[in-house]
Amino acid sequence: MKHNGSKKMKIWTAASLAALTLTAGTVYTVSAVRADGLSAAAAGSAAVHASAAAQTAAASSTAADKIVDQYNALLKKRGQLPQAFAFLNKHIGDVSKRQATLMTLHLENAVKKALPAMEARFNSTSVQTAIFKVYRFGDDFADVIKRTKDRKLIALLKEADASGYKLETAEGMFFPIVDYTKFRKYGAYVNPDIKAYFDIMAVESEKAVAKDAALTIGYQELVNRTLSMEQFVAKYPYSNRAAQVKTLFDRYKLFTFYGLSNTPLFDYNTKTIMPNAKKGYTLVLQYNKPSSSEYLTLLQKFMKLLKDENYKLTAKVEAFRSANIPIE
Repeated sequence: MKHNGSKKMKIWTAASLAALTLTAGTVYTVSAVRADGLSAAAAGSAAVHASAAAQTAAASSTAADKIVDQYNALLKKRGQLPQAFAFLNKHIGDVSKRQATLMTLHLENAVKKALPAMEARFNSTSVQTAIFKVYRFGDDFADVIKRTKDRKLIALLKEADASGYKLETAEGMFFPIVDYTKFRKYGAYVNPDIKAYFDIMAVESEKAVAKDAALTIGYQELVNRTLSMEQFVAKYPYSNRAAQVKTLFDRYKLFTFYGLSNTPLFDYNTKTIMPNAKKGYTLVLQYNKPSSSEYLTLLQKFMKLLKDENYKLTAKVEAFRSANIPIE
């Protein structure tokens, strides 16, 4: 059959295309095409990039492992807490979140382990006297350092500060405690549960719940702190720090329903609930949803019983506390 003078279309094969040359002498080749649509050249390029990425990741992992090893070596050495803090501050962004989490927890362990030795150094008469001479209410290490001329005291306070402690006072004594605000700044680098843990502990170290057998915070704040601990335990039951928060939570519950020796929940003479406690607990229950919390539900039942008992510590109230919040 004729086709009106049109030329027969030539079918090019990959082999003939590969051999095609132009008169200018330039050779054009057609790369083999893979089943996934990538040319051999493109596939090769992708493989090179993947290999390079793998090598970079491996190198980064190796570098991070070296950082962790150096850090752990510091923690094993006595008196190296300031160096450990400085090292972590510099390198925490160079390791994985898991590694950063473990590094901060190991540092906390080391700081707590070294605390008794630091306390012993503060307990000496010379240190207590030197601090007392210049101390003003609310002072921190930096404030005392500014006022004293005692070089030995200055050196001790600077070391304590750099080692993760802060100055606290109670019953006329000065002593160091763990400063969790130094750990809170690592929140962006660690797992969510540990960030939440450091937040809870920072609030505690910034202002202690009690001193000299008396509450130092208001009743509404007492309840709010307790709620944050309850929420932590519910949200992170398998956290590495769940047990510590649970212990703190149980302690706060006792404070809620019993008070302390110098700030009892009920007046020793009239057996009537303290006015501030009644007001604080009532407001908290009004502005929160008790059904969302076992702790608040218990407090709601307690306050309802107190209302029925004219807000006095009666035998029924005692029985309620013994059954629901026993003192072990």
